[in-house]
Amino acid sequence: MSSNFQKASSQIFLTLFIGVIVISFMFSGPFLDSGTPDSVGSVGKHDIKFREFNMEVERQSQFYSRFMNGGKPLTSKQLRQFKIYDNAIRSLAQNKLRFIMADELGIVVSNDEIIKNIKEAPYFKTGDQFDVNRYKQLLAANSITPEDFEKDTTNQIKAQKLQSIVTSVPISTNLEKDLNKLFNERKTVKTITLNSAELKKTIPVTKKEITDFLAKEVNLARTKSLFEQRKAGLSQKPQVKARHILFKTDKDEGKAYTKASELRKRLTKANFSKLAKKHTDEEVGKKSGGNLNWVSKGQMVEPFEKKLFAMKKGEISQPVKTRFGYHIIFAEDIKEAKEAKFNDHKNEIAKETIQKDRDVKELLAKATEEVKSALESGKSIKKLTSKYRLTVSDSTDINRLEGDKSTLSLTEEQLNKIFTEDKRLHTFSEALKTSFIQVEGSKTATEKFDLTSTKNIIAQKVTQDLLKKLGETYKYRQNSAAQLPN
Repeated sequence: MSSNFQKASSQIFLTLFIGVIVISFMFSGPFLDSGTPDSVGSVGKHDIKFREFNMEVERQSQFYSRFMNGGKPLTSKQLRQFKIYDNAIRSLAQNKLRFIMADELGIVVSNDEIIKNIKEAPYFKTGDQFDVNRYKQLLAANSITPEDFEKDTTNQIKAQKLQSIVTSVPISTNLEKDLNKLFNERKTVKTITLNSAELKKTIPVTKKEITDFLAKEVNLARTKSLFEQRKAGLSQKPQVKARHILFKTDKDEGKAYTKASELRKRLTKANFSKLAKKHTDEEVGKKSGGNLNWVSKGQMVEPFEKKLFAMKKGEISQPVKTRFGYHIIFAEDIKEAKEAKFNDHKNEIAKETIQKDRDVKELLAKATEEVKSALESGKSIKKLTSKYRLTVSDSTDINRLEGDKSTLSLTEEQLNKIFTEDKRLHTFSEALKTSFIQVEGSKTATEKFDLTSTKNIIAQKVTQDLLKKLGETYKYRQNSAAQLPN
């Protein structure tokens, strides 16, 4: 299927520092309308306000809800299970320690900086201009005084300046030189992996073994349980085998529609592929005759998908408009939805379970020797790849500093051996797999290593160490009058 029409995947964003100066409109939390006292606790002279605690609890809850609970709100039990309240206090206490660190380093913030920061906040603007009335109204709506907000803003600017100072500490010339040297030591390698989980799939299982296995009630129940877990994936979803002809609208939409309408009059099931190669504006389609193979729901943009799954077998559509242009769609074949049945899959699942339960230590050792011998002698491993279900990577460049940042996941020890030992083949055996690294060539590059990530790592480590030391002196003190949720 053409990737041009697939839906984009979502992204996960990570942040190093989470600010607490956020206006939480219409926010409710465990301490809403708590009255006095107004703080949960304190670190040094810095109080942790109820509103800060509520916002941090909400932030933590949303994170765990999204990544651990399918987007559903957390229950009271889950709030305790994920230690949301404890994590919120710990996170806020760390923020307060940053403010203390900034104070001890003599970082100051001017009135002009505070005013500029507040005036540039988008939620205090009407249009592009700072609105003082909106500023006061929003603070009042959230029970925050201008004095408290300006104090919070001051601390936040201090924390930002602290981070800037820590990350701007220069790296020594010798360290930079060594990092560049390691970065420019390169080798081209190919990796062959012998995985015990894949190896188990090669173990032969007879029909009698499967029958005897399923004859035991405990094994039958185990097999049924596995089937139920996989049923959705095993069931046949509705699919349409499709072709399409695309007329792009990026230059002239009217002309594209006219061309599509005129061609539609000439199209038949017999000539669709031939005319698609001649007329489609999609490069891949010019070679494949507009072939999209079997399409499932969720793979195509909405107007295309809506039309495709409403068509009958053999039907050719009128022009369909999407953001890519006008499509003429041909539904070559259709597979109706079909629910998976246990009897159709029980033998397959039972075989897989029998294989998983087998000990493959001896087979792994035997396969390791065979693959190693073939690689050392320069023989083809094509048959062994099939026999032992080997995973063979494409040739890739690695450097001594970082290794390979994609799929190899080489350890520091493995990298050291590859770069210090003059060998064409390196074998690394672990409990569940054996990796063979073939060295195909070496070279020295002259690129300059980007020190940004290294500086950030050093800055993070230095900051963590300093915060740990400060935390020994400035401990979190719980406000005895503030009752935390259970």
